Amino acid sequence: MWKKVVRQVLDIAVLQVLGVALLGLALAHGEEKLFTRIAVADAKAPVVVVLNEDGKELGRFTVPSPATLYPVPGGQYVLTVHTEGNAVGFLWGGLRLEDHGDHEDVKEENPYVAATLRTGPKPVHAFVSREWVAVHHDGDGTVALFDLRRLGVEFTPRLIPTGGADHGAVAVLGEALLVGGMERGRLEAYTLGGQRVLAFPQACPGLHGQAVLGEWAAFGCADGVLLVRSQGRGLVAQKIPNPANAPQGARVGRLAAHPNQPFFVGNFGRGLAFIHPREGRMEPFPLPAPSWRSPYSIRFDPEGEALYVLTEDGKFHKIDPRAKRLVWSLETITPAKEGAPRVGMAVAHGVAYLTDPQKGEVVKVDLEEGKVKARFQVGGAPSGIALFQVEGVKH
Repeated sequence: MWKKVVRQVLDIAVLQVLGVALLGLALAHGEEKLFTRIAVADAKAPVVVVLNEDGKELGRFTVPSPATLYPVPGGQYVLTVHTEGNAVGFLWGGLRLEDHGDHEDVKEENPYVAATLRTGPKPVHAFVSREWVAVHHDGDGTVALFDLRRLGVEFTPRLIPTGGADHGAVAVLGEALLVGGMERGRLEAYTLGGQRVLAFPQACPGLHGQAVLGEWAAFGCADGVLLVRSQGRGLVAQKIPNPANAPQGARVGRLAAHPNQPFFVGNFGRGLAFIHPREGRMEPFPLPAPSWRSPYSIRFDPEGEALYVLTEDGKFHKIDPRAKRLVWSLETITPAKEGAPRVGMAVAHGVAYLTDPQKGEVVKVDLEEGKVKARFQVGGAPSGIALFQVEGVKH
């Protein structure tokens, strides 16, 4: 009896010691949290600024020309595309990670321009995946292909010539580089080494906009959506036409996707279109106004559970993509007017940042409450926006 009691007391003591040790270890390491910084590009001036989450300016950089911004996986870099300056760059956000085995420490440092590269004439659209960044040069049709696994070690791209000057769209699907042009209305496939292997027979007039979802890639056409599927070592294409009752002039020209959802989402007239690749159909979704003509105007949240859209009436909308239901709409930015710069949107965990170039503001929105949380005056005409985000411990 006494031996059993003593054993129970010892067991409790050991558990208490372990608990204290684990608590001490947790306190020593600190709690893991998400660190965020914001890159904002001016629509009229060759300037990019970096802000913290409260809108404080951490860095201001002169760049070759006004930039379009794309977040890069890993959260430490942002891609900058300078169409007028014939250049592509990488901006370092200053959130450095140090590997400590069971956790990573975050060191907050000054941001800087890590690389500026004269890759080719008139770079416009870019595609970003976990492993690759591809930038199409409308001036000569070349594609600059960056291997993200070497980012930081080197920034030299592989330059791949394609079908010549055109307003191009580009995507990486598995081991294939897909390149199409608005004027020629055709899509071609290349190896990642640059060898042309296939020209798809399906026409895609006005080809514009692209996204990848698993084994599928989608490209917007004036008369529908062109889908390409990776099957084994081959590629198969199919065309989904616009619905028979589609409004005059409605088309898909911008696309978004998330791996947790089985469909693509694109702009479509005054609303959206859900494109179901396996079913081969397009499902229109109405909105009170057209989405903004901007590559930033349609975004999923990081989990893929909600879809957010900026419309030309200045409203910001949350959509439940599974239920196909508008959850809320919020007045956030100045409505569109002719000649005004494009707006931008970046969506993070529980928060979104929108640019209002007509007021020189960045608007911070609480996505849980559906309310404007803050307005940061940055001056100029803030347009493009992208986030640096890393998770770690700060001592």
